[in-house]
Amino acid sequence: MTKDSLVAPARPEISWTHPAISRILNLLPVDARTLLDAGSGRGIIGALCRIYRGYSRLVGMDVYGPYLEFCRRHNLYDDLFEWNLEVLPLPFSTREFDVATAVEVIEHLEKEKGIALLNELERVARRVVVTTPNRFFAQAAYDGNDWQQHRSAWCAAELASRGYHVIGGGGLLFFGRKIRGFSPVLEGPARLVPRWAEYLLCVKCT
Repeated sequence: MTKDSLVAPARPEISWTHPAISRILNLLPVDARTLLDAGSGRGIIGALCRIYRGYSRLVGMDVYGPYLEFCRRHNLYDDLFEWNLEVLPLPFSTREFDVATAVEVIEHLEKEKGIALLNELERVARRVVVTTPNRFFAQAAYDGNDWQQHRSAWCAAELASRGYHVIGGGGLLFFGRKIRGFSPVLEGPARLVPRWAEYLLCVKCT
């Protein structure tokens, strides 16, 4: 192995993944068989399930064609749908899936559209796993994808009021803001007090 072989490529095709990816995986039951990944992006949930879960049917949905092509190229899902998640109902029957995920998705929709999507995921799946930031922060389009912009803010209380078990993640926020160098050291308390956490991990059995 040479020194050059240890250097990361200058332009990696994937540059971000969720900081709590192992915790998200723990919310996906090992005995489930079918999963819908709404807003699948570059397919991290599909990849995790291929490696660690062995589900018999993995379905990905995303509005952005290049993401779907990436997933198709790497065989991350059994079925892929190019679908705008604002267009409801979804083309699935009630309780068609054991699990549905929406990882970092609802903040990219206007609030009423995000609520409608949650209603629909709760219809088509027996368990719904959602992650979202616990605050609003501006995010511009990237990857040439305008759908990456943030359009709404979500909090622990409103997701808990829908029957989700809400777990905090990341560091603590102070008046809705991260304090560089200080917030991350308080990740333990953030798990216990999700209303002050940086992001939310939410699960609901329907």
